[in-house]
Amino acid sequence: MMAAVDNPSNALEWALAEMLNKPETQRKAIDELDNVVGKDRVVQESDFPKLNYIKACAREVFRLHPISPFIPPHVSVTDTTVGDHFIPKGSYVVLN
Repeated sequence: MMAAVDNPSNALEWALAEMLNKPETQRKAIDELDNVVGKDRVVQESDFPKLNYIKACAREVFRLHPISPFIPPHVSVTDTTVGDHFIPKGSYVVLN
């Protein structure tokens, strides 16, 4: 069982946090929304093919903060210590 796996709403939070750290990226995304969608209506599914910069931003967030691990679990073959964490022999280790 895996605990603390991110979900898509967490990915949205990460996207907003990353954009707050890079105001020029946020400005480009807002400009693209204003140019493609405008300010008078909500985003429609038909708008997505034209929102290339925002799609690229979403892909980058999923790359930096994946919602699930890409590497299968490993089993520790000996007792070991990684940083401050003791990992006993036979423990399942999930790397992210």
